[in-house]
Amino acid sequence: MTPDEEACFYAQIIGDAQRTVLCEPHRVAEIQEAVNQLGMAGIVTVKASRVCPEGKFLVLDEQALEASARQAASRPIRFHP
Repeated sequence: MTPDEEACFYAQIIGDAQRTVLCEPHRVAEIQEAVNQLGMAGIVTVKASRVCPEGKFLVLDEQALEASARQAASRPIRFHP
């Protein structure tokens, strides 16, 4: 494996590991601080969400959701009688 191939390989791994944490708006700073302390700021993005259940947070793979939506949109629509 060449150095360029190795760099691309690790960039792909980091990209695949990226996640988004949705939490209550008043907890963003608290959760962002925890992410920073764990050294995961480059991998985890923290966003406020008013629909997040109280006392919980949701971890999403936004890239997978987008890919799934693109795939679903590209499928032909079939109507079954």
